[in-house]
Amino acid sequence: MSSDTTNDRFYNPVGFRTPLPPAVSRFDEVHTLAVRFLTDRAKLQALLPDFFEAAEEPIITVAHAHNIGADWLGGRSYELARIDTMVTFRGKEDTQHGLFSMAVWESDGKPVILGRELQGYQKMVGNVRPHVRSGNSAEFECHEYEKRLFRGALRDLEPLPAETIDKMNKAWERGGNVALGWKYIPNPEGGADVNYVTRLPMEGTVAEVLKGTGEVEFDSPTWQEAPGSAHIIEALRGLPILEYRSSNFIRMTDVRLPRDQVRKLR
Repeated sequence: MSSDTTNDRFYNPVGFRTPLPPAVSRFDEVHTLAVRFLTDRAKLQALLPDFFEAAEEPIITVAHAHNIGADWLGGRSYELARIDTMVTFRGKEDTQHGLFSMAVWESDGKPVILGRELQGYQKMVGNVRPHVRSGNSAEFECHEYEKRLFRGALRDLEPLPAETIDKMNKAWERGGNVALGWKYIPNPEGGADVNYVTRLPMEGTVAEVLKGTGEVEFDSPTWQEAPGSAHIIEALRGLPILEYRSSNFIRMTDVRLPRDQVRKLR
C-alpha cells in the first residue's frame, strides 16, 4: 500500500491498515470539575498561538474530567486534566469563537495519540488520578510520574435548578459546544509538516450541575521531576489569579464526539 496513491485513511501503524476509530465516539457519562479564575489578558495572550485572541474577559478554567465508558476503548474509562480559555480565531476565510485547551493531560495514551493526530488537541500522557468527592466538596490533582503539577478544590457545591440546566442544554444545541484545537506536527528537518487550527464539536446532555466556590494551586516541579510539564506549570504560575469565578461539577450523559465533523479552519 502506498499512502501517496490512495484516498483511504488509516490509523498508525498504517502498514497494517489499522482502521480509524468510529466517526462518532461515545461515552456513557462524563463528570467534569472546573475551577475558574480571572487573569491578566496580556500575560495570557503571550501564552497563546499568534492566531488566537484571548477573550476580553480572560478566564482560565482548570478542569478535571472522568470519562466513563468510552466505546472505542472497549467500554473503558479514563481521567483527564486540562487548562482551558476562551479564544477567537480570525483566519483568511473563517472566524470562530471557542474553548481552547492550552494543555491536556490524560491517563491513557490511546486517546492522547488519537486526539493529537486526528483532531489537534494539545494532549500529553499524565498521571491523572480520579477526583475525590466528599459531601458538598470535591478535589482533583494532576501529576507527571509521581510529581504533582497542580490541584483544584471545590467547596459549597449546591445543585442548580432544572430550568437552568435546560437553558444550558439549549445553549449547547445552538453551538455552545465548540472547541478549537491546534494541529501541529513538526518536520524532522525544521519547520512543521502540519500547522493549522481545527474546529472540534461535542454533543451530549447535561444531566446535573453543582455550583460552588473553588481554588487552584500550581506546584513547582523541576525538569527532572516532570520533564514534559515543568516548563508548562512554570508559565501557568506566571498568570496572576486576580479573582476566582464560580466553580462547578457537571455530569453529562450520552456524550458524543462527532469526529467526522472536525474541520480545518483557514
